[in-house]
Amino acid sequence: MSGNVLVPLFSWFSAHRRSLPWRTPPGTPRDPWQTLVSEVMSQQTRLEVVVPRFLEWMENFPSAGHLAMASQEEVMAAWAGLGYYSRARNLHRCAQAIHRGGWPTTLDGLLALPGLGPYTAAAIGSLCKGLQVPMVDGNVQRVLSRYHAMSKDPRGGDGARRMRELAAAWIQGGDAGEINEATMELGALVCKPRNPNCGDCPVADSCKACALGTPEAFPPPRAKREVVEVCRTALVVERERAILLRQAGGGELLSGLWILPAVGDHPALQVGEPQWGSVRHAITHHKVVWEVRSGRWRGGMLPEGWAWQPRARLGQVVVSSLVRKALERASIPVGSKADGASPG
Repeated sequence: MSGNVLVPLFSWFSAHRRSLPWRTPPGTPRDPWQTLVSEVMSQQTRLEVVVPRFLEWMENFPSAGHLAMASQEEVMAAWAGLGYYSRARNLHRCAQAIHRGGWPTTLDGLLALPGLGPYTAAAIGSLCKGLQVPMVDGNVQRVLSRYHAMSKDPRGGDGARRMRELAAAWIQGGDAGEINEATMELGALVCKPRNPNCGDCPVADSCKACALGTPEAFPPPRAKREVVEVCRTALVVERERAILLRQAGGGELLSGLWILPAVGDHPALQVGEPQWGSVRHAITHHKVVWEVRSGRWRGGMLPEGWAWQPRARLGQVVVSSLVRKALERASIPVGSKADGASPG
């Protein structure tokens, strides 16, 4: 990246840099734990939702060691409402590895941590450890695709390889962390997917897509994935003020979470009355519809992964918004947190 582009980019960033709780003053390395949590939370979740949840999380788990010592149940309860619960499980595993061995100081070491992909490893490396590595998220892909009028899809195949090359070149000539952060902010605030504000862009004079007058053509749109509808009859089975729940298996949408059993899950389950109606929820590319009915358990010992959860503990163990909706439809409130991401 040439210096004559860096200067206006940094000048713009200095004037428009948003104040976020995990950011440090310019030129000051970030805290790696706060950076990791903020990056994981920000995946698939709106920033206005992330900020208060981040502050709450840091009160409960101010360091990797604090999270490492927590139970999985405590971790999932703290994550409730943010969706994509594999993020919380991976963050827990990563914290345990850091607690055992400390923070890696190389990109390869960061990539070896459980659940860390190239983007998150590059975020910690460039923003916290001074590594000269590019961060490539959706904002960066959009800025660089437009700046170079790149016709290939930067999210896969040859396009992804070309994007990595362009991103590596983009950070040359300056501090990678500062360039990464400024570029992502530019994509978030100015170079938006729709109606980009090219008039306020500090690099518009050298942007090829701007010169063509077609910035929204870059990157090329991806084909939309087909939405799959999943319909089940969820059963609310109660015994001595405890609700029957089971942990979703590895191949299910809510893997590892406590959910309501459904018709067909076990031969000892029977459908009863009343029927409370349906609840709907979006989980990744699935549209889930649950018919919520009363049920009965006609068996003896519960299978592994099934449990009678007391009503008083539902707020701690039931973290999926879908399951909360279903229980509340049956007039069994479990409490809720702000639902920042539609998935489960």
